[in-house]
Amino acid sequence: MIPQFLRRYPLSWYLVGAIFLILMIMVAGLIAISYRSTEETLRENARAVELQTESSLITVFETKNEGIRIFDEGLNKRMEEAFPLFLAEYERVGGDPALMDLEAVRYAIGGNMELYVIDDTATIIHTTFQPDLGLSFRDYAPYFADYLDRIRLADGFYPDRIVSGKTTGEMKKFAYMPTPDHRYILELGLSLETLPVASFQYLDEDLIRSVEQENPYLLQARVFDSTLRERVDDVSVDIPDAGLKDLLARVYANRSTIEVNNPQPGITTRYLFVELGDDAYGSDLSRIIELTYTDLPVRQALASSITYYFSLGLVALLVSSLLVVITVRSITRPIGKMGDDVDTIARGDLDHPVTPPLGKELILLEESISTMVARLKETIAELRKSEENYRTLVQSANSIILRFDTTGTITFVNEYARNFFGYTTEELVGQHLVGTIVPEYDSSGKNLREKIHDLIQNPEKFKLSENESIRKDGSRAWIAWTNRPLSDHAGDLAEILSIGNDITRLKEAERVIQDLNSELEERVADRTRKLTEVNRNLESFTYSVSHDLRAPLRAISGYTSILLQDLPDIPDKDRKYLDLLRRNAHDMGKLIDDLLNFSRVGQRPLQREQVFTSAIIQDILRDIRHDPAYSRVEFRVGDLPSCHADPLFVKQVFTNLISNALKFTRTRDVPEIEIGSLVQDGRQMFSVRDNGVGFDMRYSQKIFGVFERLHDEKEYEGTGVGLAIVHRIIEMHGGIIRVESEPGRGTTFLFTFGD
Repeated sequence: MIPQFLRRYPLSWYLVGAIFLILMIMVAGLIAISYRSTEETLRENARAVELQTESSLITVFETKNEGIRIFDEGLNKRMEEAFPLFLAEYERVGGDPALMDLEAVRYAIGGNMELYVIDDTATIIHTTFQPDLGLSFRDYAPYFADYLDRIRLADGFYPDRIVSGKTTGEMKKFAYMPTPDHRYILELGLSLETLPVASFQYLDEDLIRSVEQENPYLLQARVFDSTLRERVDDVSVDIPDAGLKDLLARVYANRSTIEVNNPQPGITTRYLFVELGDDAYGSDLSRIIELTYTDLPVRQALASSITYYFSLGLVALLVSSLLVVITVRSITRPIGKMGDDVDTIARGDLDHPVTPPLGKELILLEESISTMVARLKETIAELRKSEENYRTLVQSANSIILRFDTTGTITFVNEYARNFFGYTTEELVGQHLVGTIVPEYDSSGKNLREKIHDLIQNPEKFKLSENESIRKDGSRAWIAWTNRPLSDHAGDLAEILSIGNDITRLKEAERVIQDLNSELEERVADRTRKLTEVNRNLESFTYSVSHDLRAPLRAISGYTSILLQDLPDIPDKDRKYLDLLRRNAHDMGKLIDDLLNFSRVGQRPLQREQVFTSAIIQDILRDIRHDPAYSRVEFRVGDLPSCHADPLFVKQVFTNLISNALKFTRTRDVPEIEIGSLVQDGRQMFSVRDNGVGFDMRYSQKIFGVFERLHDEKEYEGTGVGLAIVHRIIEMHGGIIRVESEPGRGTTFLFTFGD
């Protein structure tokens, strides 16, 4: 959808549109950056003005406070001199404030001081200034009530600061002295109406009014004192808003400035704490100034600047667009001409020249087009030559070559195919495979129409195939086909190319071979039956011989034993002969048993299963350790892997090898036998090693033969059959066994079970 839309208009339109879009983005970006920069500058200026306002407020309050402090310190001595008369009156009435004549005392000390008596609840209970009678400092100024509690329990004179009265706002200098019995505090309040103090009245209100006029960002300013009341006309007024009172208490407790976001956008409220406290006095003259700021001037300035920036950007965009149109037209005009030349070439006029363009890139494009046209001419010539070669090859090939479509209709046959099947091209092309060169059913009755349908549906399954074909004269032939699917431009199967060769003679040879194989299998089966009968007869003969030989051997051994028991007085020489005769008869019986075992090894079929060799070794060693004759033997068993073998034969192999090791280590002081495994040449092998007498490796091939012995039978008994049995079992499993030995250094057997 989108590519079709993009092909409708000239390239110049897209270039102009793209550059115009880039210009719009650039202009919008510059406007945004300028707007952002202006906004940051305006807000930084607004913040600077705010900080300057706050700094000025703090400086003014601190300067005024310092002036008042210097003034009121000069009044301390005067007030201290007035307290003796106040204390004398308290003592005269016996410490009962109700009986005190405060007016007389006031007159006596000059008449310009008010007298107060404060009890232990920080409440004024007796005074010459009736508006303050009953005033509770615990409610009015809790911090000051705590101060009164401390000085009531102390001694001495405690001057305070010049403060405004609670009810009238009159400026007074206060001082305090606890009574000797520490029950009350006597307070003096000096009224001040002289010029230096009057200049400090209404300081808060006048200052705030001046600040509001000078700072355009300040909407409102209010002042609160340390009692958390608002200062109005130099009088502390209660605050009805409990939330605001809690906020002021937090500011006063932390003695730091905080800022609060206003729910109304663009409004910020800052509570500025002005530190005016003095540890030498009880009254805290610190102020909390509520400053409410607005960013309305900033927003108004930004609104004016954005209009300017948009106007400037629009002019710049229009001028740039005009220049873009002119530039793009000058660039795309030769490209359009080149496009017309390419269209002419595409219509078949390969000799049409391309108009020389301007610019390095377009010149390179023109050269590439010319080179492409030259190569296209060469390719067309090569394709014509290749097509002629292909046609010659196909038509002269000594193989059947044909193509058919997805319906099974033949679309091409070569000359060899026509001659092989006896048809003309017209008789085959356009006809279905089945019914012309492929019969409906082959000689075995297989449906070939279904096979052709399956080949078309799943060509990858039939890259190589064979089927019986039919000639025009009705004769049949076997064809071996190599099939290759051919796809169209969309990648869908269009046709199948099949190349076939006549394999009729091979099929006939196969039938002959099958007949010969059948005959051979019958001969092998007959020979196997005869061998089985011979083995059965041999086993019967062996058993009979064993039984017939054992009877006289038992008789010889028995009668010899009887003679040795019944004739105790015979000469030693005769006894020796009888004993030798008995032992030889016993050895002959053992030899017969070993021969029977050896003959039966090959007759029993293998029954392979997973064998855990560690368990088998433990069973063998358990039986050996019960024999006291082998108590000195030191057995060491390493890691033994499992194997896939016949468990009875595995036990026979390990039993024979361990018995062999026991026999040839009994002359050692400490016989040692080690059973383990190792990896050699990438193969897991079992091992049985001893520290016995060993032997010369020149005779290593003899020890696995029947009746083969490398040592004197008088010193080491045995029949020479045990290792032969081991070798026979290993061979039956398809494994290998070899031996490593050295005279006097012991022997090691290494073997596998072929798994």
